[in-house]
Amino acid sequence: MMKKKIGAAFLALCLLLSLAGCSGGESSSGSLPEEEDEPESLEYPVKVGDVTLDAMPEKVISLSPSLTEIVFDLGYEDQLAGVSAYCDWPEAAKDLPAMGTAGAPDVSAIQKAKPDLVLLSSGLPQEQWLALQQADIEVLVLARPTTLKELEALYQDLGRVFAGDLTGAARGEEFFTEQNGRLEDAAEKVEAYCRTEEGKKLSAVYLRMLDYVVATGDTLEGKLLEAAGFDNIAGAYGEWLFPFDMASLYTPNVIFCDDSITIPMLEQNNNYKGLTAVKQDIVYSYDFTAFERLGSRTFDILVDMAEKAYPDAFASDPEEEEGDAEGSSSEEDPPSAE
Repeated sequence: MMKKKIGAAFLALCLLLSLAGCSGGESSSGSLPEEEDEPESLEYPVKVGDVTLDAMPEKVISLSPSLTEIVFDLGYEDQLAGVSAYCDWPEAAKDLPAMGTAGAPDVSAIQKAKPDLVLLSSGLPQEQWLALQQADIEVLVLARPTTLKELEALYQDLGRVFAGDLTGAARGEEFFTEQNGRLEDAAEKVEAYCRTEEGKKLSAVYLRMLDYVVATGDTLEGKLLEAAGFDNIAGAYGEWLFPFDMASLYTPNVIFCDDSITIPMLEQNNNYKGLTAVKQDIVYSYDFTAFERLGSRTFDILVDMAEKAYPDAFASDPEEEEGDAEGSSSEEDPPSAE
C-alpha cells in the first residue's frame, strides 16, 4: 500500500514539473520582442523623368556642361564620377575623368566607371544609348528649360536625383529662390527708377551671333532679359532669329552681345553701324557660354546687365549715404570727458 502511495506521489510530481516546464516555455517565447518593420524612406525611391532611383547615387556621370555646373552650385559634386569633355566650369570640373561628349560619349570609359546614372540635356546617339542600356546603366535626360518655372523645376529635379525626394527638392528650391531673388531685387530697382522723371525703360537685344541671331521670345534668354527690366525687341519672334524684313524695327537702346563680337565689328557691319547703341557705344559684351549654362553665373551676368544699363537705378540713396556718414562720424568721435 505504501509503494502505491509513493508511486502515485512520484507521478503527480512529474506531472507538475512537466506542466511548469511547458508554462515557462510559453512565457519565455511570449516575452520575445516582435520584429518591427524598418521605417519607409521618405527620400528614395525617387522618380525623375523616366528613371526611378532606389537609393542615393554614389557615382553619376554628367555629359552636359550646364548640368555639371548646376550640380556644383547645388553642392553635390562629390557624387560626380565623370563629366563631358566640354565641362570646364568650375575649375574643379576639369579634374574629373572625361567621358566624351553627349554627341560622342566614351561608352567604354563609362561602362568601366560603372556609374549609377548618366545625366544629359539631350538624347544620346542610338548606338551608344543601346550600349549603355545593355550594360544596365541608367540614362536620364533633363531637357533645357525655356521658362523660369522650368528652370526652378530643373534645380529641384537635380536635387532629388542627388539627395532624395524631400532634401534634394528643398535644396533645389532654396538655390532657385536665392538666384531669382537677386534678379527680382535688381528688377525692382530698375522699375523704381523708370517711374521717376528721368527714368526710361530701355529696349535691348541679346545678340548671340551676327547678323540677327538673337534671343527671341520663345527662349529662356529672351525671358530673362525681360525679367531683368528690359524690353526685348525680339520678344515677338522665335527660333533665335529676328526677321530680316523687320529690320526697320531693329533699334535697341542697348546691345548685349557675346564677347566674340566687338564694337569695331559692329561699326563695320551695314546692319549695325547706323544704330544709336553702336554710335554711342552702348554695347556690353559677355561670355554667353557662361550665361547659357543656367547656374549662378547666369544671374551674376543678369544683375550686371541691369547695373550697367541703368547705373542711376543702382546709385546709393543720398539719405542712406548721409545716414551712414553720420553713423560713421559718431563712431569715430572721441568720448567726451566728464
